[in-house]
Amino acid sequence: MNNTGNIIAGLRKEAGFTQEQLANMIGVSAQTVSKWETGITMPDIMLLPIIADVFETDIDYLFGREEKAKQSKIAKENVHEAAYDAVLELLQRFFYSTEAEPEISEAELKKRALEKRERIKNEPSTQTMVLSNVEGNGVFVDRDIALCFNKNKNEIEGLFDDEAAWSVIKRFADGRTREVYKFILDNRGRSFTASFIAAKCGIEIQLAERALDNLLRMSLISRNDVDSDDGIIYVYSAWGTHKLLLVYSMLSIASRLGNYVESYRGFMG
Repeated sequence: MNNTGNIIAGLRKEAGFTQEQLANMIGVSAQTVSKWETGITMPDIMLLPIIADVFETDIDYLFGREEKAKQSKIAKENVHEAAYDAVLELLQRFFYSTEAEPEISEAELKKRALEKRERIKNEPSTQTMVLSNVEGNGVFVDRDIALCFNKNKNEIEGLFDDEAAWSVIKRFADGRTREVYKFILDNRGRSFTASFIAAKCGIEIQLAERALDNLLRMSLISRNDVDSDDGIIYVYSAWGTHKLLLVYSMLSIASRLGNYVESYRGFMG
């Protein structure tokens, strides 16, 4: 088990700080930090929370009692960005650890990951990272997607016979279905009849009804039956918009496959 001094030294080097820089952040001298790291003295108990906060960990970790726990908060609206960065950093860690640079600091890894992300963002047609095996498992990262695919060989092959998957693909292959869905998404919070959508989209009522039926079968819209003097009127509205992540991912991945350009950095393991 590492003592506290060794742990502080390791965290400091990982973060890319000098002893003087760490000392300035805490409010002590560089000599004091040096004494901590060599085990001559221990930090005062009142300074331990400050040291833990500097390295975004907890006091237990400073005593070697558990793995380092990051405590930085992530806003709900930024979770997808954080997840994207995490996958990109994972690929960077793999790449650099196999390039005879096993001792790269955490700070340097993050720096290179951010640089790679900027290159991917600015040159999407040639900046793609893939780590994959021959069965199709792996990680794919480009400008918009950080995709991790993890299935065994039998499950992967079974996807080609998955009727639920092909049903969705067939329904979205219908251009009218996509057109009607885009219209409904552009007008979220409102309700529509098939006649209204047909008029707004400039299509025949039968085509609008078929498109709405496709969306209803995928639970992407809801339908309420309203009694009127003219009989039952079907009223539709957007529903299950949390599924948009799956819809957008499916369309985006299909687009990548249809327009695939060999990647800037591809791995095969």
